[in-house]
Amino acid sequence: MAERTQPRILQKLEARRESYKEKGRIYRAAWVLAGVIVVLAGIAMIVFPGPAVVVIPLGLAMLSFEFAWAQRLLDRGVDGGLEVKERIVAADRRSQVLGGIAVLAAVAAVVAVAVAVLL
Repeated sequence: MAERTQPRILQKLEARRESYKEKGRIYRAAWVLAGVIVVLAGIAMIVFPGPAVVVIPLGLAMLSFEFAWAQRLLDRGVDGGLEVKERIVAADRRSQVLGGIAVLAAVAAVVAVAVAVLL
């Protein structure tokens, strides 16, 4: 597979990581606490309504300023997302249509379960 260029958002994140290292301990501790809260909120959004797919990477990005493990997780997630994007773009028309139908069926199933629970 050809080497990918780093997405612009990750380039900006890397630039901010440099200025973060100059911050004081209290600021950095508050930043880590905020990152943990954002990740936990994202995990809760897996069960409850909310954009967990956006919130969890945001929290990991915050934590990646301080922790290498968060950076590795974030990098793996971004790489996986880019791979999925490439597969979708490269898929033939039939696969794209079947994938769209599967997504619609999954959404319909979630709505049906939600309605059944509410009634």
